[in-house]
Amino acid sequence: MKSFTKEALSTLKKSGTVTPSSKYLIRKITEDLSIEKNQVIIEFGPGNGCITENILHKMHGSTRLISFELNQTFLSYCKNKFQQYPNFSIHNQSAVYFDQVLKELSVPKVDYIISSLPLSIISKTELNILFNKIPNYLKNEGAFIQYQYSLGKYNFLKKVFNSVEIGFTFRNIPPAFIYKCS
Repeated sequence: MKSFTKEALSTLKKSGTVTPSSKYLIRKITEDLSIEKNQVIIEFGPGNGCITENILHKMHGSTRLISFELNQTFLSYCKNKFQQYPNFSIHNQSAVYFDQVLKELSVPKVDYIISSLPLSIISKTELNILFNKIPNYLKNEGAFIQYQYSLGKYNFLKKVFNSVEIGFTFRNIPPAFIYKCS
């Protein structure tokens, strides 16, 4: 794979970033994950798999990680990088259609949704479709975790979820906000 930065720049209007997530951002995103056996985790936009890898290392037993990536280069990279993990699957589907994949896999509800989607550049229509579905597929004790480079979608997320907690890290390029929603 060419460098993450080159690939991200060539698809900036879709990727929304030019650098992979720092280890500090990854830690903030995954620090509260209480991953137990038989759970299902969804990841939107794994990119080069830096968050994916952290999640896979935390997983136990039959826990599954189902990722969605549109970028062919990142998709192929993650397929190859994580092929040794039998409980990992990656789909070349828009996150908007995650519910169709879950139905195909006979997964009624999930424990966590981890999102690296650039919400500020996704159309309002697609955002509404996606976020009308997400709460219906999260278990009661489940969480949606999203990072962004601004607070621009905070009010939007407050309308969707009962609880939205905000974390922050300077130790990322650019610095990032982490939304933990339930």
